[in-house]
This record gives sequence, structure tokens and C-alpha cells, in this order.
Amino acid sequence: MLVTGATGFLGGAVAARLLEAPLWQRSLFLVRGNSVEAARNRLIHRLRSFGVDEPRLQRLGAEQILLGDLNDTAGWRNDPRLHSVTHVIHCAAMASFGRSEGIWATNVDGTIALAKALQGCAQLERFVYVGTAMVCGADAPTPVAEDYVPEELPVDIVEYTISKREAEAALRRNFPLLPLVVARPSIVVGHTHLGCTPSGSIFWVFRLALGLGVFPCGFDTRIDVVPVDYVADALLLLAQKPALAHDLYHIASGEAAACSFREIDVAMAASLGRPLREDYRMLPYEEIVLLQRDFENRIGPCNRRVMLRAIKTYGEFSALGLLFDNHRLLAEGMPPPPRFDSYAGVCAVTSAGLTIAEQMHADFK
Repeated sequence: MLVTGATGFLGGAVAARLLEAPLWQRSLFLVRGNSVEAARNRLIHRLRSFGVDEPRLQRLGAEQILLGDLNDTAGWRNDPRLHSVTHVIHCAAMASFGRSEGIWATNVDGTIALAKALQGCAQLERFVYVGTAMVCGADAPTPVAEDYVPEELPVDIVEYTISKREAEAALRRNFPLLPLVVARPSIVVGHTHLGCTPSGSIFWVFRLALGLGVFPCGFDTRIDVVPVDYVADALLLLAQKPALAHDLYHIASGEAAACSFREIDVAMAASLGRPLREDYRMLPYEEIVLLQRDFENRIGPCNRRVMLRAIKTYGEFSALGLLFDNHRLLAEGMPPPPRFDSYAGVCAVTSAGLTIAEQMHADFK
């Protein structure tokens, strides 16, 4: 099993799950670093954030590190260990909702380079590409079916979703013999037991909306959220199950497990011992801009310009109210996902020591 992106949030969750599996000894991780030991230490640091104890961390051997970068395959594409790789989970990506120049290079060019490097040496049986459910576009009908294909070019809010759509298309277009399975997670937030300890990515959006008491979506708007450990388990199932009925799957809450902002507020308030947000208002972005002088009083120290940019971007996503059908994954034997409000309180408690501005940094690289 070759895993990319293991020093990131989702890839780290996959690596942490693999550590407990018999497959661990045959696992290989593509990691950047100045040396194998430096790369190994980076991965160990990520595994610690998932609560892996020191004795288990020592199971990670230097021989499991494939030192290299997606966009510089020359240094590792001839590594003899690749000849024994039969399964790949490609998690590596720049999951920034900012305007980083590296988004296209990592998400598209890097994905193509990986497939090209592996096609000539590895004996691949399964290549799981981790995309995003939002490749459907902001104008998709909800719930979004897994076989939904837009009639025209979808409307995108950020470049990230464009890059993930193009990477997926490039794999199908350029590598027709690749044993490709596409996994499209919805919104990945927190961990069911560790909350935001591994990463506070996206969770700050809920803190922001509830802290301000205003946001571009309604209090009863439901949102499709899944925890990172559930997504990791789903990816491992899709990678290892001998036969699958489809080559594309949503990893999502679906209609059955989607939660509203009101339900999320109840869970967070109970865990933090604060009152419920009774005065929440749905306001368009243009009206929220007029309230910016009061931001610090409501949510603490912040850069107003950055906060407004975040509200505009994430507010647009939230207001869509898109849910994603997950029947294919459940039919493969994956249990139903937990509701976000069943662990949002853990996320709130583990975020208490950070300001919203500090927590949002991971999503605006």
C-alpha cells in the first residue's frame, strides 16, 4: 500500500489507521524531506496528533519512507520498492481555499506525475484518488447523486474544486488502464474522539458563524460533514475490498446524517457550558460587511479583511445546502457516518485554546 499526503490531515488519519492493521508492514509513504530520517520524523509528528503512542510510533521504519515529492519523480520513480506496490491511496493535495500558486501544480500536475511514475513499475490493482464532492459545482441539485454529470461547466466558488475536477478528469483521460476508484469526501471536519486535535480545518467556520451570530446561511440549513477517521476507514475499505460495484463514491453524511447549524449550536453550547445562540440571523454578505467594526467584540482578535474573505467564501458554500448521496458506500458495507452534532462538542472543547483567527490558518495557506 502506497499512501501519499500522510503528513496531512486526511492522509495522516489513513496512516494512523494503517498502523493498527496487518497491512502496516507492507505500507509505504511518499514524504518530502531533506533526508529519510527528517521525512520519518515529519510523519511521526503527524501520527502523534492522532494520539498514536510512542511504542507504536517506533513501528514506522525508515524502509517505509519513500523520500520524494509528487512533482519531482526523478528521485524515486526507479525505487525497487515500487515494484511491490499493488494499492495506492492518493491523499496528497493542497486543500487551500485561498489563492495559492501551488494549488494547480500539486493537485493536477502532481497527480498526473504520480500516475505516470507508477504505471511503468507498480503492479497496481487499485488506485484510490481522493477528490472532493464539491466537483459537482455550486449549481448542482441536492442531494447530489454520484452519477450526476452537469450539462454545462459547473459553477465553482474556489480554485481548489476546479483543480480537483481537472485532476480526476486527467486520470481518466490519460490513464485509461489505471485501476482507478474515485472517492469524493464532502466536508471533512474534526475527529470523532480527538475533536480538532489533529486539525481545526473548517471547524472554525462554525465557531465564526455562531460567534458572530450572523452568516449567509440559515440557522436550519443542513450541512454535509464527515469526521476524518470515518473518511480514512472508508478509503481503506475502497482500497482493499477485492471487488467494488462502482468506480466513484461519495464519502458523505447524506440526508440521513446531515446536521443544521441550530443542531450544531446545541452540541457546542452543551460542551462549552454557554447559552444557546437565540439571536442568530441570516444576512447577505453585503450586510455582514457593515458589521465588521464589531467583529473583535464578537469573536476576538482578527484581521477584518481576512475574516470577510472567509465569510464570503465559506458563507457561499454553507448557503448552498448541498447534501451528497452516499448509498454506494453503504452498499459496500461501510457503516453509516456519525452525525456532526454527536462530536461537534469534542471539536469545540479541543478548540477552546485557539482564537478563530489562529484556527483558520490551515485553510488559507
